Amino acid sequence: MKKFSKTFLKCINETQITSVRAGKGREKFTGIWMVVVKDRIFGRSYNLSDRSWYTALLNGDNGDITCGKEILPVKGSKPADINTFTKAINNAYKKKYLIKTYNKKWVDGLCEPERVAKTMEFIPV
Repeated sequence: MKKFSKTFLKCINETQITSVRAGKGREKFTGIWMVVVKDRIFGRSYNLSDRSWYTALLNGDNGDITCGKEILPVKGSKPADINTFTKAINNAYKKKYLIKTYNKKWVDGLCEPERVAKTMEFIPV
């Protein structure tokens, strides 16, 4: 199984807004918040839109994530072990993004059950 490099994981950890693109004909990247837990990269859909990077990946489209100058092809997967990781992912969001107090409403939102249900794991291809 292919893994993300330590350098790329470090970039995700240190970058506030990373980007994803997925879906047929999508050329532009969408900035989202991503976190790393146990060398795995996770993101959550905030707007819960029907036509989004999340839905495209969920439907089997491949995509790309970018951090720094690197663009890596990925597929997305709803983690089978999400119940094991939910608390760690929530904590990772809090640790990474609550360094700015005005992020609290967004972090709280990402930790709400309907958004936790939209957790996507990015898997390198």
